[in-house]
Amino acid sequence: MFSRRKLSRTCLADIEQYFQQPPPQFLDLELAVCWILECLLKDDNYPSGLLQKLMREEPQLRLSETVMQQALDFLEQQGSISSYTQRCPSRGRPRRMLHLQSEARREAEKLMTPWRSWLDSHRFAVH
Repeated sequence: MFSRRKLSRTCLADIEQYFQQPPPQFLDLELAVCWILECLLKDDNYPSGLLQKLMREEPQLRLSETVMQQALDFLEQQGSISSYTQRCPSRGRPRRMLHLQSEARREAEKLMTPWRSWLDSHRFAVH
């Protein structure tokens, strides 16, 4: 089907540039759950820390706060994660830290193979 969307590129070289520096890809709910589990398999973290880590370690990916909150709600409803507060000397209020429950660890580890396979197939050249 013919697309009516107007190209924002002025020449074919601009399209080539698109492939060399593609726009970031936003994670959906399933992928967000996998990202969170991967992080929590390593150590406890806090929600904004997960977003910062994603931008630092996987610059081609993004996660909206809305989808992240949906993923956290899902994991809490499943009983896979719990949270606790931790005071930080440099902050006025405590952080909400996320913890992967030991009962959920095996299931989370099983998801890492398809998650990493997806991640490897979606990595872009970032220049």
